[in-house]
Amino acid sequence: MYNNLQAIVLAAGKSSRFISRQSKLIEKICGQEMILYITKLLEKMKIDTTLVIGHKREVIESLVKAHHNNEINFAFQEEQKGTGHAVLCSREFWKKDHILILNGDVPLITEQIINSLFQKHLQNNAVISFVIAHNIDPQMKSYGRVVQNGNSIKIIEAKDETEERKEDFCINAGIYLINKNFLEIAINELYESKVTKELYITDLIEIANIKNQKIETFSVDFDFIRGINTLQELWAVEQIKRAEIIKYWMDCGIRFSTAQNNHIDLNVTIGSGTSIGSGVQIYKNSKIGNNCVIESFSVIDGSIIEDDVVIKSHTLIENSTVKNNCVIGSFTHIHSGSSVDSNSIISNFVEVKKSDIGSGVKIKHLTYIGDSEIGNNVNIGAGTVTCNYNGFKKEKTIIQEDAFIGSNNSLVAPVVIGKGAYTAAGSVITSDVPENSMAIARTEQINKKDYAQVIREKFNDASTLLSMTGAISSSPVILSEVRSTESKDD
Repeated sequence: MYNNLQAIVLAAGKSSRFISRQSKLIEKICGQEMILYITKLLEKMKIDTTLVIGHKREVIESLVKAHHNNEINFAFQEEQKGTGHAVLCSREFWKKDHILILNGDVPLITEQIINSLFQKHLQNNAVISFVIAHNIDPQMKSYGRVVQNGNSIKIIEAKDETEERKEDFCINAGIYLINKNFLEIAINELYESKVTKELYITDLIEIANIKNQKIETFSVDFDFIRGINTLQELWAVEQIKRAEIIKYWMDCGIRFSTAQNNHIDLNVTIGSGTSIGSGVQIYKNSKIGNNCVIESFSVIDGSIIEDDVVIKSHTLIENSTVKNNCVIGSFTHIHSGSSVDSNSIISNFVEVKKSDIGSGVKIKHLTYIGDSEIGNNVNIGAGTVTCNYNGFKKEKTIIQEDAFIGSNNSLVAPVVIGKGAYTAAGSVITSDVPENSMAIARTEQINKKDYAQVIREKFNDASTLLSMTGAISSSPVILSEVRSTESKDD
């Protein structure tokens, strides 16, 4: 269908209104860089594409090549001298009868708009066709204004406007379809703007008008052609795209408690019957199963959550897998490279890093599990820490199935807790625990009857003496005397 059509994407600008060192074209919108919305759409439509790059060209070229291999051509605009000059820089790539020219910062453009523009262009045998929209917002001052008087039509760039805009006006979307033969001639007739000294592609409209050539316009809803020149405009476009994504998932049977407060990226899948709470963020490459509950303010980033999982509020799961029927959170952090098998519970203030958790495991309170393998049906008590780093390298903790770890344990890796083994509360485990054994690793408790009163009296005597001598801070001499007395009493 598009054998005689090619595309030129203008992506060389300096993004000066972004007040940023990087190109706006690599800013992400719902998890995908802005420029890739255009290049992927054109690839889907099988339209040969050339990208004109200049500012930060290495970054943009590298990004695009990573997603398109060598399927896109690159033209270089060494000095940014306007859109007309950018098109001129791509001249060696003009091969097809019709050339689609569009900016790289209109990520909401659709296949339907491009196709309809192309069909109208062909049916009316136009030399140039372009997309227009109507917008009554006086703050939208970055768009060229389309001025028509009878059969005469031209575009006045925003930078060159000398008159106040009307309340209701027609704007140029920056999307053109041009006959190659006309373009090859007219491109040489462009002249520098008196204000900016730049060459404008929009002047091709006036040139065609003067030559009495056929010009067509195609009107679309403004939201589809929103350009992005500022961070506010980036925010506005992302709101539209995000709403589109969430509406799609609603149609698939997903319940959002406050959809306006959720962020869902592209390249995310969510199973039917799942409920998503307020403030939840699900980033790209995440897969959520059926009938899950994701409670408020949780973040799922590049992770797989299988069916019937409950993610309680304020939970962060990164690049990990949680299998069926698990309960995770609240205030739980599952780091990259971890997996949690089915029917496990990982609850409040638990951190899991680069670890594999078996099925039926319970880790409910205030625990750190790092670089570990936890077998099935293990119970880990509150306050347990796997001590995985010795200051030089990470070591591994292995807890085999059916083991029971008492509260406030420190498991000093490398260490293996055998199948069915127990460790006593408060233990520091530094050696392997054999299967079905119990490990107790703590000092013997000694109770000194009535000694609490002795300590209080000594403390009061020392405090009185310090106050009398004016020594408000601790005195090493007096403290050593108190300790000496304690030793004698022992």
